[in-house]
Amino acid sequence: MGTFGGRRAVARASALAVLSVPLLTGPLLAGCSTALDQAHSVQTRLGRLHQVGDATVTTPTEDRAAAIAVTYTGVATERELTRLLTEIDRVADEADYPPYRLDLAPADAGTDTLVVDDAFIGSEAEPTVLASWLSVGSALLGDVTYSYQPGNETIVVDSGPGVGHDVGEASRIGYGFHDTTWTFRNGGTAFVVAGRVSPTDVVLFQAVQRSVSSEALPAPAPTWRFERRADHLLLDLDVRLPGPVEPERLTIARYGPDVARLVEAALGAVRADDRPVWLRLHHRTDTTDDLFGYWVSDQHPVRGRDRLMRGWDRWLAALARPHRTG
Repeated sequence: MGTFGGRRAVARASALAVLSVPLLTGPLLAGCSTALDQAHSVQTRLGRLHQVGDATVTTPTEDRAAAIAVTYTGVATERELTRLLTEIDRVADEADYPPYRLDLAPADAGTDTLVVDDAFIGSEAEPTVLASWLSVGSALLGDVTYSYQPGNETIVVDSGPGVGHDVGEASRIGYGFHDTTWTFRNGGTAFVVAGRVSPTDVVLFQAVQRSVSSEALPAPAPTWRFERRADHLLLDLDVRLPGPVEPERLTIARYGPDVARLVEAALGAVRADDRPVWLRLHHRTDTTDDLFGYWVSDQHPVRGRDRLMRGWDRWLAALARPHRTG
């Protein structure tokens, strides 16, 4: 995500350029003290607002941008949240506080957080994003980090065991645009969706979850990352092999039959979608990530990708051919 910066940034740019070099000693120290006083004043005034349970205001430095974090209570509607945002921005404006990142967290919703900046307040996007934020927070079981900037909206849900429920509820909500990315996490697994979560996405997620981690497989993938992008599917599988395996000993002759069953299960799981498939097989240790197999359904294997020349890429292409041709 890009750097947060609001509508005050343009107005201050010329002033910052003028002050860039000449004043480096006494005036700079005075400026630091003034910034501390300003942040403290804003924090005190925010704490007095109705429905603000707690407020933390960060003093901007050369290494750290200005930031305001607010925990709110008793806000149940979009109109109430809009009013609160307006009041927060009024306090910052009156104190001439610089462009800031704003973290909003409801006091009664675990660690749910909405992350915006001051340019968001009063913008055309505000009503739509706030309505989505309230819907997501009330419907999903996991902790939500919802970040919005123009052209970049991310909704990260740490769902834990409730990941299946949350994926289904996100589909029911039906929210998402071309610049929206949903991420649902359950420990070491992640499901990523670009745009709106559709009923087909729910089917794909359930199929992958049910198949690739099955203990009935001789080489399952207990952790994985599945991404449904606009133009392709990406499935990263962390293959669990019996015992420690050195990369040069991870050969098709020894492990091919076991890995084949995992690959068959993975390709069967994504059959419901007609996008090109990228399938990557990883063997991870505490210190290494051996990407030993890589197949893209609409491309030929890339020669020389695997410096150990173990042949898994061509093996994958041959194994996958009956399933789809890209």
